[in-house]
Amino acid sequence: MAIAKNLSFAYNGSAMVTLGTTSDNNIKTAWLNLDNGWSGKAALYRERGRNFSQNNWSESLSHPELLFEDVEKIFKMSGQNCVAVKNLQIRDTQLKVVIKRLYAGSGFRQFFRSFRPGKALRNFKTALNLINYRIAVTTPFAALQNRTTLFTKQSIYITEYLSNSIDLHSFASILLPSAEPVARFALKRQLSYQLASLLASLHKNGLWHRDSKASNFIVCKDTQDKYKILLVDMDGIKRYFLRRKSRQFRSLWQLAASLMSVPGINRTDYWRTFTTYCNLIALEPSRRRPLFRQLAKRAQAKHLRNIGGGATNI
Repeated sequence: MAIAKNLSFAYNGSAMVTLGTTSDNNIKTAWLNLDNGWSGKAALYRERGRNFSQNNWSESLSHPELLFEDVEKIFKMSGQNCVAVKNLQIRDTQLKVVIKRLYAGSGFRQFFRSFRPGKALRNFKTALNLINYRIAVTTPFAALQNRTTLFTKQSIYITEYLSNSIDLHSFASILLPSAEPVARFALKRQLSYQLASLLASLHKNGLWHRDSKASNFIVCKDTQDKYKILLVDMDGIKRYFLRRKSRQFRSLWQLAASLMSVPGINRTDYWRTFTTYCNLIALEPSRRRPLFRQLAKRAQAKHLRNIGGGATNI
């Protein structure tokens, strides 16, 4: 998609010999060995005319504990976890990025998960995989983790910041109603197709999204001034293992549930997205209407639970 097509990859030979590199799905990545138990990976591609080497990334990220100082905006704060926008100095360039700090959670399950690489590194790898599958995501720049001998204590994920982007729920609630009727109808058709294509591409590559609410997608304009949907949440992307059949359609009804509070989104829009998805995965026509009714009931139940629990999509 648009993001993947805009990336042209660069190779800096001297830096790679010094610090060690690898290749993740045709994208050159560099290992970053920092101080105080910090390490990580950075992607080495030319992004909008800017080419940063391993040394550039190592110098810029040499003090990860200071990354959340002087942030421009905080999107989300939950305990020590934080998502913020920052102007990151790399070489002689100010690069506006989104930084996401993730601490290991409490509990028995989280204890065992702390033996694994940090969540930021897993998200980084997932994003590179999705780019390789030509699925539109926000560009991943780097991922860091702080480990003791065995445990990951915290990790930091760094991605592209798109200044004119807005999450899908806010777009549908605020911007879509302001469009002229003809333009609004065309835009809804366009976005329905993009959502169905994104979820179908995940499915065809053996993946599904366990938390596909509207706030985990953003809408922005590409270089042709057309609206594009990008996936920003890597945590929810999982591989199929057991219960593939039930998980395949979970992304659809969860997404529908997260948009039911938006007055301008109606049953026709849900049906259009559903049928486009079915066409892309070649689901037999005879199965579609019974399945749609089943998914609609699940979406409605999820929506009611969200209301009862005070959940919000933003």
